Amino acid sequence: MAAFVKKLTFQSNNLGADLDLVLAFDSQPIDDLYKNCYPLAFAVRKFGANGTYRSDVTYRSQLAFTKVTVSHDDIEHTSIDVPIQVGQSTALIRQGFAHHFSHPKTDPSVPNKNIQCTNNVPFKEDIGIGFIEKEGGKPRTVLVWHGLGHGHKVNVEFTPVLRGYIGTDYKDNCLIKGQIETDRLFEQDLTALEDDTTWTITYDSSTKVFSIKKI
Repeated sequence: MAAFVKKLTFQSNNLGADLDLVLAFDSQPIDDLYKNCYPLAFAVRKFGANGTYRSDVTYRSQLAFTKVTVSHDDIEHTSIDVPIQVGQSTALIRQGFAHHFSHPKTDPSVPNKNIQCTNNVPFKEDIGIGFIEKEGGKPRTVLVWHGLGHGHKVNVEFTPVLRGYIGTDYKDNCLIKGQIETDRLFEQDLTALEDDTTWTITYDSSTKVFSIKKI
C-alpha cells in the first residue's frame, strides 16, 4: 500500500504570550509506555508573543525500525534502520562488529496491524520506531525501547495520533520519561486529516488559555 503524507502548518500572529509547543506521538496502546518504551519530543516549536510565526511538520506513513543511541535522555544518533510494513517482522543481528536489521518478511505470528522486531544481538540495545518523511530518506524516530534485552521483541501497532502540549523543558528528539502534565492543546488522528491542514494558535489573556483550531 502506498504511503500517505500529512502536512500540518501551525501559525500565530501577535499571540500575546510566548509558547513552546511540544508535539509527540504519545498516544500508543503499549503496556510498557514510560517503563521501557518512551515517546520522543517529535517537534518543539516556539511561538512568540509578538509577530507572525509559522511552522510545518510532516508525517509519512512509511514506518521503519531504527537502532539508536540514547545519551542523557536524548537520541544521540541513529546508526541503522530498515523500512517495514504492517504484518512484517525483522531482527536486529550482529555480524562481526557490525549491526544490521534482517530483511523484513511477512510473519503469520504478527497481527496484521502490527510490526515486530527481535533483538538477536547478545546485548541490550536501544531500538526505535519511526517514519520515513521522504522517499529514500532517513527515518524520524518517534518511539524508543531503551535497553531492550537479547531475545526480546517489539511487537506493536503504531497509531499516528499526534498530540501537542505546552512545554518548557523539552527539545527535539529528547525522551519523554513520563506523561506530560501541562495542558494538552492538540490531539489528532492523522489518518483522519486532509493531506494539508493549517492550525491557528490563539491566546486568551483574560483566562490565560492557549487554543489551537483548524482553519
